Amino acid sequence: MFARNKINIYEYLDYRKFLLDFYELEKSLDSTFSYRVFAAAVDMDASLLLKILQGKRHLSSNSIASFIDFFKFKDGKSEYFREMVAYSKAKNDADIRKHFESLQKMRPAACRELDEASYRYFQQWYYPMVRSALDVFCYKNESDGVALGQCCIPKLTASQVNSAVTALLQLELAERRPDGRVVPAEGHVKTKERWLSACISDYQGAIAELAKNSIENTPKEERDISTLTMALDSTQIEKIREILADARKSIVKVVNSMPSEICDSVYQLNFQLFPMMKKESR
Repeated sequence: MFARNKINIYEYLDYRKFLLDFYELEKSLDSTFSYRVFAAAVDMDASLLLKILQGKRHLSSNSIASFIDFFKFKDGKSEYFREMVAYSKAKNDADIRKHFESLQKMRPAACRELDEASYRYFQQWYYPMVRSALDVFCYKNESDGVALGQCCIPKLTASQVNSAVTALLQLELAERRPDGRVVPAEGHVKTKERWLSACISDYQGAIAELAKNSIENTPKEERDISTLTMALDSTQIEKIREILADARKSIVKVVNSMPSEICDSVYQLNFQLFPMMKKESR
């Protein structure tokens, strides 16, 4: 099998993507290689293997050893492959985070660098805030981290500010101008990894806590926090979601029309809609 030595398992977090890329590479090197040949080599039904490669099924615990033997993985790669399967099978946020962090510890630095920066961006509530603050505050080097941190609510340490700026530059969410100032860039974090939903739930919880604290710490004239409790037909909830989406788009248009030179603050706007009571289904 020619492709076994040409594909780097540590570049992957999704074991099924790893297996599919291996199959396609091997097929390009050896035209006789087929799903049936691959399936026979790992002692598996060809139709089941195809479903696994398509992302429709998972490897069973008993099947993992066959793939480890097929790829001739030693201890390090063997453990990594098992952890990839566990990561892909994880069903709750805590398990997803646990297996992702375990995978990151096993990966070489060159393979994990960008994923770690993306992970920190979604896990640390203040990274997006620092990105917006770069429009308002003149940040040129790490010595500016102290002053920027003191402007934040709540205050951030220089280390927190500087680590955020480093990650933003790494992710191309910020850029350095010719005069040395770091400013937000037009880029977006693009990821389809499973850890994203787990991190976003943590981020949303942290932001909700900040909103709660602002009731006591921020003057009323500098905030707008209102609540609305209402009876709804739960089958029509999508209509409310569409209204909220339209409202977000309208607000974004207003904000984007403001030149960064006149901006002097960073605000957080939360939309929160959740059930508080539900009748039993009959």
